[in-house]
Amino acid sequence: MNKAITILIIVLIVGGIGILLVLNSNRNSTVPQKEQATSSEAGRKVEGYQGNVLAGNSSPFLEFNKADYEKAKSEGKIILLDFYANWCPVCRAEAPELHAGFDELNNPNAVGFRVNFNDSDTDSDEQALAREFNIPYQHTKVILKNGVEVSRSNEQWTRDDLANAVNSAQK
Repeated sequence: MNKAITILIIVLIVGGIGILLVLNSNRNSTVPQKEQATSSEAGRKVEGYQGNVLAGNSSPFLEFNKADYEKAKSEGKIILLDFYANWCPVCRAEAPELHAGFDELNNPNAVGFRVNFNDSDTDSDEQALAREFNIPYQHTKVILKNGVEVSRSNEQWTRDDLANAVNSAQK
């Protein structure tokens, strides 16, 4: 009898874990792979840029695309490259802070790009950019001024950290 009860308990535990995994998988599959803006901004465009806006108005934070990046570089913008992985807990925790930071940033000379890095959304242009800047891992942030790297951080940022980094690059 003890053997039967032990087997039943093991089956229930394994079954429960299986159900939790399936439920978690279903929940994750309802979230779009390319995380959009957290509000009604999803799919919003900014004049002069083709990519989807994740946050910001005068200082947009965009999904990376090569054309917008090249345009920002040619205009001498201060550029923040946020190397983001959709599976990374640090990236996911940091995203609302970066979005809020860009929403508060009022610098028409600054633009940010979320660059997918080693995840299911990464394209060949993003891979090439990561190689160009020797990005070791996700949640790396690189700031460019006139197309040249002026700072880099692997730390998790707040909205204030974002503002301080952009303001420092402006000087």
